Amino acid sequence: MPTRRELLFSVGGGLVGGVGVYTGMSALSTGYADIEWANERDREVWVETAVTSTDGLFSSAEVEYESRYRIFPTQHSRSGDSNVVETGTYDVEVEIESKDGSQSAGPFNKRWTPADCSHQRLIIRILEDMSVEFLQKEC
Repeated sequence: MPTRRELLFSVGGGLVGGVGVYTGMSALSTGYADIEWANERDREVWVETAVTSTDGLFSSAEVEYESRYRIFPTQHSRSGDSNVVETGTYDVEVEIESKDGSQSAGPFNKRWTPADCSHQRLIIRILEDMSVEFLQKEC
């Protein structure tokens, strides 16, 4: 039959071990990030977006996401693509082209580090002069 001291040590060890496992799992968890667009011009545009991972310790940069969308005029962001990338550090490149192809602007670049939470958003605003503003919406 275990003594009181042995029982206390075993319960205490289980609690400490459980907290350690929970902390480790929490540190390894990842969130996902979304991209949205807003076109503040009075006419539609084509937007090309590329998200590239940055060079890591054991890996080289690679394209994680690419899109080409026609974005209609709006004063607010429209839903975009969900779960584009996991938590990490990425380079985002955006190029804008008028609907008829007569004007283009870019590339515009941003280093993006989505937080470790669910569905953080990067909002890409196309301004009237065809420049781009990047907004990061925290969770």
